[in-house]
Amino acid sequence: MKKQLKKSIQTAASRGTSKPRGTVAVELAVVSPLIFLLFLGGLEMTALNFVRQTAGNASYEAARRAIIPGGTTAQAQAEAMRLMNAMGVGNGATVTVTNTTQSVRVDIAVPAANHSWGLVRFCGGLTLRQSCILSKE
Repeated sequence: MKKQLKKSIQTAASRGTSKPRGTVAVELAVVSPLIFLLFLGGLEMTALNFVRQTAGNASYEAARRAIIPGGTTAQAQAEAMRLMNAMGVGNGATVTVTNTTQSVRVDIAVPAANHSWGLVRFCGGLTLRQSCILSKE
């Protein structure tokens, strides 16, 4: 009697802990799109942040080029595009330089769709803009 009771307890315990066949495959099928979306979204945000930081640095360097004595608008635009192209993000970028007697303003606009890694649907109409204003001496 003891052996029979012990065997039925072990059978009941093992029955409650085992999952039906195929449950892991269904769970993976449900969760994996979300995991991939989060992973690819993180890569996309990293790439767009890289473009934004590069545009910010290029606008600063272009403004520095324009505020030195003898610096021209064309030199500032050329410097900004040189830096953007050197980092591989100059595709589609527009550089606007406003040179007044008191300051220089450099605006850079980069379409995000040109630098997307595949999630263009989320950033298709987005334009990354950076600007820098430096005073002349």
